[in-house]
Amino acid sequence: MNFRMPAALAAAFILASCGGGGPTGPPPPPASDPTIFDTLVAGDVLLGAQERLYRAESLCSGSTCTVTYQGESITVDLSDIDPSASTTAVTGQQLRNGVQTGRLASSDDETRYDALGIWGEYNAATTGAGSTTLDGIAIRFIVPASVGYASAANPVSGSVLWSGAMTGVKFGDSGLGAEVAGDAAMAVDLVGVTLDLAFTNIAELSSGTAIGNIGWQDVPMQGGGFRDDGLDGRFYGPDHEEAGGVFERDGIAGAFSLKRD
Repeated sequence: MNFRMPAALAAAFILASCGGGGPTGPPPPPASDPTIFDTLVAGDVLLGAQERLYRAESLCSGSTCTVTYQGESITVDLSDIDPSASTTAVTGQQLRNGVQTGRLASSDDETRYDALGIWGEYNAATTGAGSTTLDGIAIRFIVPASVGYASAANPVSGSVLWSGAMTGVKFGDSGLGAEVAGDAAMAVDLVGVTLDLAFTNIAELSSGTAIGNIGWQDVPMQGGGFRDDGLDGRFYGPDHEEAGGVFERDGIAGAFSLKRD
């Protein structure tokens, strides 16, 4: 299957849904505002087609992410975004543990994007879910993404607790499954320079079926970021007011956003 087109569409959704809201979503900051997003973190692009799962690896640094599949690469850069041109609609906004959640939707003649978004003042996150048809084959895809104004350093004082929400999509060898959402909580050890992150109260959005908790312990912090097996996160805001990132664990791939308590 030719991966180039759906990968490009997935990358475009990062720009549409996370680079700044449309008229019904969170307003983009003015160009002179220092809180304008400067960091992009993306998980692997996952596609489900003909009862198979396809994966393209993502590698991110600063404001850019490169998606690679079978030797072909696509690079997405936040500097290419014009937030004022966003046409992504945001509906069903609700506050969950201090962060906003809402349904992000957009479509054109060939592709439909529909995913849960989570955001604060300094960051936004989404699974980047969508669907399209290529050569008569129905395709679902996700590209978990987190964007924000990076703190660029670890927190060293203040509250050690962050709360928020997560969103994800189930996946397996046969493709992509149900969309899920839940609570997110993070505790930082300022002395040990580590953190614990937990997702709880996870349930399928369509059926309400409960999903087991997901968590990481003693994750090292370095340069304002934190990484572990299946986890890539950042602190956002001038005083670490928020945090967010992407994850892949226990058959779920997604993203999360947190606000400092």
